[in-house]
Amino acid sequence: MATLLETLTPRKPFVVRYATFHDEAGYAILTPAREVLFADHDAHFTALTNDDAVALVLLGDVNLSERQNILDTLAGGPAAIACSRRQEVA
Repeated sequence: MATLLETLTPRKPFVVRYATFHDEAGYAILTPAREVLFADHDAHFTALTNDDAVALVLLGDVNLSERQNILDTLAGGPAAIACSRRQEVA
């Protein structure tokens, strides 16, 4: 029996930067849908509008492991990610 590999379409990357918003430290996230979110260190996410841009200060790049942790939290956390995966049966 022949097996075909499942190829995934490449996802557009999220852009994550250290930032401050109204003097509160956290992360600025640009989604593939071009939506800007601000996440504070308690994982509270705020969608930002064009009017909020004047209060947002971008500080620098976030390293890969911390970036993945932020995106996992945005997706619902480790439990939500594990339960949403397709199960393969041999």
